[in-house]
Amino acid sequence: MRANINRRSFLKGVALAAGAGMAASTVGCAAESRSADQADVSVPEGFTVEDFAASQAELEPITDFVDEKTYDVVVVGAGTAGLPAVLTALEEGATVACLQKEATTIAQGNNSSGFILEESTDNAVNKWMQAYRKAVQYRTNLAQLEFFALHSGETLCWLDKMAEKVGYPACTYNDTTRTYGDEVASFRRHTFGQKPENHGQLIAALANLAAEEGAEFYFSTPGVQLVMEDGACVGVVGKAETGYIKFNATKAVIVATGDYQNNESLVSRYSPDAAPFTRKQVNKTGDGILMCALAGGWMSHVGHAKQFHDMDSAPKPIAELPFLAVDMNGDRFMNEDIPMISWNLTLAEKNTASEDPGIFCRIFDSAYPEKIATWGGTAPKPEVLQNYIPGFTDSPKGVYPDLINTHRCDTLDELADELGIPAANLKASVERFNELCAQGKDVDFGLDEQYLVPIDTPPFWGVSQWIRVSAICSGLVVNGNYQVVNRNREAVAGLYAVGFCAGELCGNHDWIYTDGMAAGSCFTSGRYATIHAITGGLSPAKPVAWSEVKDLYAGAPKAPGA
Repeated sequence: MRANINRRSFLKGVALAAGAGMAASTVGCAAESRSADQADVSVPEGFTVEDFAASQAELEPITDFVDEKTYDVVVVGAGTAGLPAVLTALEEGATVACLQKEATTIAQGNNSSGFILEESTDNAVNKWMQAYRKAVQYRTNLAQLEFFALHSGETLCWLDKMAEKVGYPACTYNDTTRTYGDEVASFRRHTFGQKPENHGQLIAALANLAAEEGAEFYFSTPGVQLVMEDGACVGVVGKAETGYIKFNATKAVIVATGDYQNNESLVSRYSPDAAPFTRKQVNKTGDGILMCALAGGWMSHVGHAKQFHDMDSAPKPIAELPFLAVDMNGDRFMNEDIPMISWNLTLAEKNTASEDPGIFCRIFDSAYPEKIATWGGTAPKPEVLQNYIPGFTDSPKGVYPDLINTHRCDTLDELADELGIPAANLKASVERFNELCAQGKDVDFGLDEQYLVPIDTPPFWGVSQWIRVSAICSGLVVNGNYQVVNRNREAVAGLYAVGFCAGELCGNHDWIYTDGMAAGSCFTSGRYATIHAITGGLSPAKPVAWSEVKDLYAGAPKAPGA
């Protein structure tokens, strides 16, 4: 859920100083405060009382209940991993309840993807997996990667059928197939909801379908503690307004509560790179992770990948271009040839002119299409960029209106005013950059010579970037079926963790974007972990074949270089 913040006001006004406070304030949304001095409480290894104090998970054993209910499967969390779990449980003939901390379903993102094994060769899929491993510095759980490769395609097809059933089909379909000589790793991606819509609308529609088909939802009822018997998980305690409810699970509990980005105690220890930055989401306080830790689970020690990006202030292609970068004082501060997913590594250290290190500006001129062409790239047309100028279009399409922040002005003075930075400093930075371009060498920061093209053709463009944490993509250690495991790597019976509260699919410090793999892994783990929990295997009762949906992808655009 995106925080209700007017981004432009944040950037231009006194709210700049509040930026750092926002990240901290999201923790306060989560739960009532608990003392950090509970020395008599047994805290799981690797965790602290402060972790629990910032979450809904409860340390003290809960024994008094206002109600007790029994289902085959209990899912905790109603998002991109939780709803596939709920619907799949119904397909497998199980009774299912879903506990949700919020008053509604919650989901983010637009793209998801999967392998079409019917059109792929085993060798090509193995080559794709090896290429992914290389991209993430080999820091991935190979069992989870294989799980995605084997089951994401059927999940993609199933999701297309479910979306059609609820009247919310994908708005775009893409062919992102990879070729290796004469062999093919067939890969497809779909997008649900043109901005400002996203997966949130799809998940809400799927929840309505699940409720119609017999699933029972308990909103505003966070899971706060697992019920354990003889080392096995047999239920979960939900906290309703009236008190604690015991939800027995005869088959399994599926934990799908998302990441821990709003739990500052966990972030500082397991994801310190994220600590200085504002978070896009709220109330993601690691509740499921902490509940599972009390049941014997433990946190992955592999680097926890983060999603840092800003593809809302300007079109995504602009974010990947090495345009002049200046801080909120108007001073150049970095070598601009850094991919967006890794901006944070430089911003946290070098961007000190703002309370929020994720805020900075990027400057270019109206000759940018020709200049980008010399780099071998294709630039968005000016009419596309205009859609991202606040107030330029009455009803801009395909954007979050409160997050767009691109500006075009006849002079650098006017542009500086629009961006909220000192004009004299901006002009000096542009003048210095143009001097370096004339010299043919960037003796200040070492930018590659091909990118040294002067900013000298009005009107001038500026993008006010706001890099924030979208997700932290690692969590509990799980096995190849997404079962939570103890420190001996033995599965905790009856307990699964799916989506971004689990696993090591990407252990690199920054999440590597691979054609919708992030949300695709959430959908896939939610669906197939539930199948395993109910049947002990990984064969769905109602599989959807590629032949049933392939016409949707007929004529779909090919990925560049595919």
